[in-house]
Amino acid sequence: MRVYTRSDFLKLPAGTVYCQGERWYFGGLTFKGESLDNDWYQVNPAWVDGKDSTECFERLEEMLNNRMSYPMQGDECRDGLFDANLFLVLEKDDLLQLREWIDVAVRVCT
Repeated sequence: MRVYTRSDFLKLPAGTVYCQGERWYFGGLTFKGESLDNDWYQVNPAWVDGKDSTECFERLEEMLNNRMSYPMQGDECRDGLFDANLFLVLEKDDLLQLREWIDVAVRVCT
């Protein structure tokens, strides 16, 4: 893995897998889309898909209370919060290891 500042992160290509945060705390894995001026598009696999935030929260409640199942976020959203200044970026060897773990998870999924 490698740590990037915001200005260097914005130069990375779409498809980059990263975690954003502050010194030294990072959030979950996210997939980078195209960069804009000072922000970018992203897909967060740890978020439920929905047409807006209200529907997402309703779905999360249904998942908790009624054991419903909904797909993860599939559409890119603009990350314009400007609250993260550091980015932990996965490199090829990290992604290969992640793929191995995901392959195991797929095999044991019920």
